[in-house]
Amino acid sequence: RTVIEAARRAPGCLDFHLSADPLDEGRINIHEHWTDSHAVESFRGAGPAADQQAAILDARVQQHRVAETTLLT
Repeated sequence: RTVIEAARRAPGCLDFHLSADPLDEGRINIHEHWTDSHAVESFRGAGPAADQQAAILDARVQQHRVAETTLLT
């Protein structure tokens, strides 16, 4: 909860969400939506603290650039 609240208060954060994977109990899914790469890099800084880093067994980070968004409602 603390990291979600901090992220959502950060300049440029449009959404930040953590969720437990429904099929793999050892997996956490993270969704981040930022205005630009500068905003996300400013929030991340040097990365997770040492105790958090020690708990991470595997990580995959992908960045997507969206050319267009259409509201469906």
